[in-house]
Amino acid sequence: MRPSFLRLQSPYLAAIIEGATPEATIASILKCEHDGAEAFAVSLAAWERDRLTREELSRVFQCTGRPMMPLCYRSGHLAADKLDDEERAELLLLAVEAGAAACDIMGDMYDPAPRERTRDKEAIAAQKRLIDRIHAQGAEVLMSSHAPSEFLTGEEVLEHLSDFVSRGADIAKIVVRADSDDEVIEAFRTTVLLKRELKAPFVHLCSGRYGRLQRYVAPSLGAALTFGMETSVQGPQPLVSSARGLLNELNWHVDRPEGE
Repeated sequence: MRPSFLRLQSPYLAAIIEGATPEATIASILKCEHDGAEAFAVSLAAWERDRLTREELSRVFQCTGRPMMPLCYRSGHLAADKLDDEERAELLLLAVEAGAAACDIMGDMYDPAPRERTRDKEAIAAQKRLIDRIHAQGAEVLMSSHAPSEFLTGEEVLEHLSDFVSRGADIAKIVVRADSDDEVIEAFRTTVLLKRELKAPFVHLCSGRYGRLQRYVAPSLGAALTFGMETSVQGPQPLVSSARGLLNELNWHVDRPEGE
């Protein structure tokens, strides 16, 4: 059976893997699994293009029984001037054939747009067709949007991610800013609002001064997961090993017997 993000018990810790080769990617996956990661988002942007084959992808996506998804964002060897979005879609589908449990589809796939959210009807229709193809192969879809320098209210985030769910995404993700006391308080309210109102699992992450705090707390307030890194900590991204220990203690949302 293909591994599944949706079948994992939420909240869970996922590792972002950024190996430059399949071998380095596998080593990082296994290290992060040892450190407590339960799922993996595997960036393919640093791989040489001639290694993006089904055989090499299968080695990676089947190196552990835990769920993984490819990240094929517009960077590195997968930048927009090196790979168009039709080719990007085919790479995602190849990863699914190789054993990936899910795909991360950018919210502005086929039409680069602010906040990584296209409103173009033709682009959205193409996204829906791609989602149907991924689902037909038995895999899941996370739709993502990154606006790390922008602050959004809870209602704006809810509307944004509800749109992604309406396109067929199984999990909706957004990254926004939390750079002040007021913004991080609104971020906590946003996570609770999403838990109550969004009709799908979600990933709500923040950047900025309070980004790491928000990423630690969000899983306890309703987010499906948070991310960690193996060694290279980028901005608010915590280490997997650090996040595992802290998340084990941030468990006030767990029901306890009276008197405990």
